[in-house]
Amino acid sequence: MKRAKIFKKSLACLSAAATLLSSGIATSANAAVITEGKENNYHNYAEALQLALCFYDANKCGDKVADDGYYSWRANCHVIDGEIPLKPMSPMPTVGKGKTDDQLKEDQGLGQGDEGKANPNLGDDDPDLYVGVNMSEKFIEANKKYLDPDGNGTVDLTGGWHDAGDHVKFGLPGSYSASTVGWGYYEFRDSYKDLGLDKHVEDELRWINDYFMKATFLDGDGKVVAYCYQVGEGNNDHNYWCPPELQQDNTMVASSSCAVKRPAYFATTEMPASDQCAGASASLAINYLNFKDTDPDYADECLKYAKALYDFAVETHIEEWKPGMVPSNSSLGYDGGFYTSSYDYDELAWAAVWLYYCTENYDYIDDIISVDTTKPISDSGSYDEQAQTGQQPSYAYTGYMKRIITDTGNCWQNIWVHCWDTVWGGVFAKLAPITNTARDWYIFRYNLEFWSGCSKTTDCSAWGYEPVHGHKYFGRDDYLWNMPMTCDKIPELPDSETSGDFIAKSPNGWAVVSGYGSARYNTAAGLCACVYAKTTGDETFLPWAKAQMEYILGKNPMGYSYEVGYESNFASHPHHRSSHCSATQSMDDPIVQVHTLWGALVGGPDLKDVHVDETKDYIYNEVTDDYNAGFCGDLAGLYHYYGAKGKVDEKENYVIKDFDMSSNAIGYDQVDENGDPLPVGYFVSGGKAQEKKDGIQLKLVLHNRTINPPRFECDVKARYYFNIQELIDQGYGIDYITARIDYDQEAGYTNNKSHAVLSDPVKYDDKGTYYVDVTWKDCKFYGSRVYQFALTTKMDPETNIYPEWDSSNDYSYPDLVSFEDENAASAITDKVTLYADDKLIWGTEPDGTTAGGSEYVVDKDTITTTTTKKSDSSKTTTTTKTEASKTDDTPTNVSYGDANCDGKVDMSDVVLIMQALSNPNKYGLKGTDKNHLTAEGQSNADCDLSSPGMSTGDALAIQKYLLKKVTSLPIKK
Repeated sequence: MKRAKIFKKSLACLSAAATLLSSGIATSANAAVITEGKENNYHNYAEALQLALCFYDANKCGDKVADDGYYSWRANCHVIDGEIPLKPMSPMPTVGKGKTDDQLKEDQGLGQGDEGKANPNLGDDDPDLYVGVNMSEKFIEANKKYLDPDGNGTVDLTGGWHDAGDHVKFGLPGSYSASTVGWGYYEFRDSYKDLGLDKHVEDELRWINDYFMKATFLDGDGKVVAYCYQVGEGNNDHNYWCPPELQQDNTMVASSSCAVKRPAYFATTEMPASDQCAGASASLAINYLNFKDTDPDYADECLKYAKALYDFAVETHIEEWKPGMVPSNSSLGYDGGFYTSSYDYDELAWAAVWLYYCTENYDYIDDIISVDTTKPISDSGSYDEQAQTGQQPSYAYTGYMKRIITDTGNCWQNIWVHCWDTVWGGVFAKLAPITNTARDWYIFRYNLEFWSGCSKTTDCSAWGYEPVHGHKYFGRDDYLWNMPMTCDKIPELPDSETSGDFIAKSPNGWAVVSGYGSARYNTAAGLCACVYAKTTGDETFLPWAKAQMEYILGKNPMGYSYEVGYESNFASHPHHRSSHCSATQSMDDPIVQVHTLWGALVGGPDLKDVHVDETKDYIYNEVTDDYNAGFCGDLAGLYHYYGAKGKVDEKENYVIKDFDMSSNAIGYDQVDENGDPLPVGYFVSGGKAQEKKDGIQLKLVLHNRTINPPRFECDVKARYYFNIQELIDQGYGIDYITARIDYDQEAGYTNNKSHAVLSDPVKYDDKGTYYVDVTWKDCKFYGSRVYQFALTTKMDPETNIYPEWDSSNDYSYPDLVSFEDENAASAITDKVTLYADDKLIWGTEPDGTTAGGSEYVVDKDTITTTTTKKSDSSKTTTTTKTEASKTDDTPTNVSYGDANCDGKVDMSDVVLIMQALSNPNKYGLKGTDKNHLTAEGQSNADCDLSSPGMSTGDALAIQKYLLKKVTSLPIKK
């Protein structure tokens, strides 16, 4: 279907794009939403945090999504995760090995995202590949009573979070995100409670941590038998650009299926994944701390699983190591090339430090920092302990720290940041106040100096903050490892005379460790800066964190926020299948995303302050769980220091009252490339060809563009009305009309497993009107289906001629466009009606009965359809089951042109009319937007009396009135 042809009933002189431009909002396929004359509030950390939590609701997976009460456009998905076959998969993955230090310099903490699709058709051509679990038959049999207690041969792994715009449940980014969101809540709980966001964040933390426990299988002694860290196969999943609700077997999106392989990858003794187990352990330990005072029983359950997973991670950790050398790791989980773990030492330390906070058992700290002091690995012999001169003997680290510091003669400068692959930043933030050694405070602080600082010669006048220009000197490396130091001593330290390294900054002071998802790293560093301030009382790094957040919220050269939906100017094309909601599996269609992915932090700008807001550009516009993780904590910290009561930005901080996250932000009206309204729900377009005196070839295109949520229920029939009065006048009846089926796209796409059915003609009235139905029964598709047929007369056996029949006066004919020269041409028409369960859901019947323009819901408990008969202007609402209908009273006084009922006629009325026409679900009579059209406004809007009912002609009439091209409203012709 060609977009240029579909809108035959275009907006004439006035297009939706022109209307949007007139109101100051500009949108396009590769441009953010920009509202002219309106700057963002760069300091409303409260609103930004409120929105940021919503991202996790958009990424929920499982059979309880529809009931969670957040997004109306999300529904249950991947319910097949509840019945993953407990059989060995083929091919069986190998256990992961860690990276060398040289490799870490290239790709530490980056991940491949969509770039990781190394095998784009992995398993597509063989139904037996990538099905089942990464367990041997022997292992399954030995542990079946724990893995499959009900004996049905499957495991239930429903739940959890999708990783990003894809739908794999990846292990490391998932546990990192859960633990980091939990960490931010643990540190700045007061911010969440003050803003009334504590329930929301706790809902998110319960959702994901409940899944971690569900995915952990314990034996009778409470020990881990297996932990599932990944469901789905990235190399297969990333082939399909469709919402998660549509990834089902035996269905089609556009011309092909979106069904994907959903294998399950487990950590077991035969297939260890110590990094994955430790990551989940850390999240559950933090969850214990967050709930221990409000729900102690639940918290205790979290702690039980946290301890068990940590013990299992330690048990299955495999390394090669000699004292004083860098160890190599060979017990890492599978990821398919998307999130390859560097090693497990940091995850083990991350879990251990939080288990200490839960239990105060110092053994967990020893697991991190232990040193073998029985035998030095080097000794210069020149050390004078009393004079504190010479080189101290060096001892080998035996704890997890040995991966980054081999021995006590060395220390470590952390130049990366807390992220999904490298959580040392978080480890040292929580380790330093426990050990109170110069080493741990030095590593914690050095990272923040590195991120926020610059040399003294750098021009930082445009950065919006005064950076530090040096690193504190804590002393010689060989002294730091056991030198007692409390944080209050740090400000007194001198600056180092040799250490002057800082992260690269853009011309506007944006810190960039990687151009791929730069914002995720900044916000994680910002969280660490806020935690440093809370822990030490030293606010040195807060101005940097504040300035970086101002940049994210719109104070940047691009002029818009990198948080979707924030304020008036924001990136609006995140790389996310669910919000884009394509009916054609194309990142370019629709050009405007269907849903607002509220609060999603897009990848962000590069080192030149440049950003590309385009759906398919995952480098700039990827959105993932780990992007929003540090972001939430950073915002909570900044609100604590700047936005709370009595703080400098108090007046600029507030949440959106009565926020409906299912409604869209500005700039999300569905339009085509010409700016014409693009319907959603079920609708019809049509075309004509081979027009002759004795018949016509017709094309009907059924569109399933349901969005709230997208769904496959397709038991729908389209009705084409035609008139044979000319035949009747010649003495012929309906038996002289014959049908010829020319093309059934559904049958072609499914190898005739399903097909449309054309009915015999049915009499509609006594004026010669008949109709035929084209029924798509049990045809589970999303997108569109073409059906071509011909209606012609048959030969009169007495005269041997074909009676003439004028099809051009048929009721359903006027909107049709010719597809004679362009086979893809069709035009949306409301004169071909649609029915589901024999209820009118689209179009207007010949007697004026109309569907009312609402999206029809088949699979809900409540089915509501509204029909209006033009003959008596009355409305009939039919509601099934639970929900009572509500209709607005027809107004008696009409204020022509005042569509929004604000007492005046201006461009805002034009905008509302166009919004209501292009997006009735949001702005129509029953729209979700608080400023949706009312019945009174609809009557006021009908000011072009030459065309009854509200239409684009009314919007044009109001513009003519405002331009004084007409003197009054209504306009009569």
